[in-house]
Amino acid sequence: MRGSMPPKAHGYFPLILVLYEMANYLSNDAYLPALPSIAQEFGVSNHLVQLTLTTFFLGNATMQLILGPVSERYGRRPVLLYGGVVFVLSTFVCAFTQSIAMMLVARFIQGAAVTSMLIAGYGTIHALYDQAHAIKTLAWMSSITVLAPALGPLLGSFILLVASWRWIFIILAIWAMLLLCMLYKFTPETAERQASMHPIHIMKQYGAVLSDWKFAQPVLVMSFLFGAMIAWIAAGPFLVMENFHYSAQVFGYMQAIVFGSFIVGTYCVRFLMEKIGLFKLVRISLSLAFAGGALSIIFSFILPGHLFDIIAPLAILSLGSGIGFPIMNRLAIEANEQPMGIKMAVFASAMAFSALAGSAVISSFYDGKIISFAVILIIFGALALAFGYSIKITEQPKT
Repeated sequence: MRGSMPPKAHGYFPLILVLYEMANYLSNDAYLPALPSIAQEFGVSNHLVQLTLTTFFLGNATMQLILGPVSERYGRRPVLLYGGVVFVLSTFVCAFTQSIAMMLVARFIQGAAVTSMLIAGYGTIHALYDQAHAIKTLAWMSSITVLAPALGPLLGSFILLVASWRWIFIILAIWAMLLLCMLYKFTPETAERQASMHPIHIMKQYGAVLSDWKFAQPVLVMSFLFGAMIAWIAAGPFLVMENFHYSAQVFGYMQAIVFGSFIVGTYCVRFLMEKIGLFKLVRISLSLAFAGGALSIIFSFILPGHLFDIIAPLAILSLGSGIGFPIMNRLAIEANEQPMGIKMAVFASAMAFSALAGSAVISSFYDGKIISFAVILIIFGALALAFGYSIKITEQPKT
């Protein structure tokens, strides 16, 4: 992958994209404190309301493999913009729906629409920049997008103090609509639009990517780290507010601690990659992730019944994830010379299925006790360490 510095006219694109991405992610994170309220209003169980998270990730997993080749054939810019329109409309449906069934459908469509941002938006970033600049750009973008899970629940809880949960979705729809107008002006077209849409040709390209271990290894590592973070997002509201009987605001503060650690990790990448190199940073990332899972098990026995025994290990795991995410992202894209859209589609699909797995594991195996959640964390952390510790890295010179 040979990117370069983008023209000055497109220098605003990464910032606008990341602000739009926040609206996408806040559609998950800001409404977390409202899950009990939604369950009460619709007269359904907590388990059914948790499925609004699962259906979002399921929708996210359905469109990846389609939009990948479409973005290469018809352009990344139209895929990003048309997907944004669908996201805005489905968010308004979430705001005004009168049934849990319709909300589940709208959440599925929301998740499918987010695919356009992941494939077309991030495909454009990778096409614009070389390795070093791409990793630094992905790091600072991650430090902003992670504000969604870090501060989203706190934002949602404050909105709930003065308004209905429906206003969370109304605000996000307006936010996304304004950013979409800016993306219309500043999004460059980086696809050559010469890719064949013949099914056999596309299947061969996907086969070449899926069979490439150099691509699969960083994708698997990132998937396990992401799955652990999603497990916390799915279980956190109920663990903090129902098990420990804290307020939605306290959950927001705990979320800020966990994802604030992720932000620290992204800054470590930006300042340390040239001093100690990507190889050592990857080892540090994986070691921290595993240590976080292991400490969650230990603390659940030493300090049973204390919120600290899960928040502190989570912060360590999150720190490691913040270091690993931007590096693994770029390493996967550089793995082979297949079209960007194909690689981004497989990468985004893996993230979607890991998110789906993280939320599904919580729905199936989390029994409300900290020890069960700690076991889930250490499994994800151990898998990331096992698959990533032998990863090989070729650092490219700056261009």
